[in-house]
Parts: sequence; structure tokens; C-alpha cells
Amino acid sequence: MIFIDANAPMYTVGAAHPLKAPSIEVLRLIQESPGAFVTSAEVLQEIIHRYLAIRAWPRGRKVLERFARLMRGRIEPIYERDVHEAARLADGYSDLSARDLLHAAVMNRLGVRQIVSTDNDFDNLPGIERLDPMRVDEWRDRVTA
Repeated sequence: MIFIDANAPMYTVGAAHPLKAPSIEVLRLIQESPGAFVTSAEVLQEIIHRYLAIRAWPRGRKVLERFARLMRGRIEPIYERDVHEAARLADGYSDLSARDLLHAAVMNRLGVRQIVSTDNDFDNLPGIERLDPMRVDEWRDRVTA
């Protein structure tokens, strides 16, 4: 199973960007192999937060609704134990954001070792492999096999 970070669905909309086409390809992979992917409620909250912060909520609502529909049944809740695990991780990795620590905590709970993300902060967490959307052609076959 592979965790999907918020930046993958967010890059699929808006202006031209080098990550737009690769992120669209990631969402296609999710559609083709839904059982291979998972995300969390925190990722959805991150989408809401970002689009409210940049005052682009109408676009953000579309991103949120499409992504939530795509991930239906594979959106993990955040439990108290995830918050405690994120705090434990913060003891050694305080340079990561609280959101990233929560993503890692959910991944640990689920035994997920890969995350699709443009955020290279995940490269510093032992036991987690970041799958860069820009390199989707290199890892696509491993996901769909």
C-alpha cells in the first residue's frame, strides 16, 4: 500500500506547472489500482487549509471533492495514538511539519512504507520511501504489478 500526500492532487489543477502532468498520472494510477493507495483525513484537511489560505476555496473544493471521491473507503482517520506517534517522531525529526509527522504516524500504524509526495522532507525518515511524482515513470510498474 502507498500513502498519497496532499500535494499530488493539488498539482493537478491550476496553472501550468512541471508537476501537473505527473500528478495527473498519479491520480490515474490510483483510479486503475485503487487497492494500492491510501490517504488520511489529515491530507484532506491540508487541502482545505491550503486553498483557504491562498483564498482559492472554489478551486480547493473541487480538488477536495474529486480526491475524496477517488479515495473513498481508503481515507484513514487520525486517532489519538497517531498524535502520540507524531509527537514521538518529532523528538527525533523536529524539522518536519506537524502534518508530515501525522502522515508518517498513520503510515507507521498501517505498515505503509511508501508515500507519493513532492515533499523531500520524507527522504529523512528511515523506513519511508518517497515516490516522487516527477519520476512516476520509474516507479509506476512496481505499483501496478
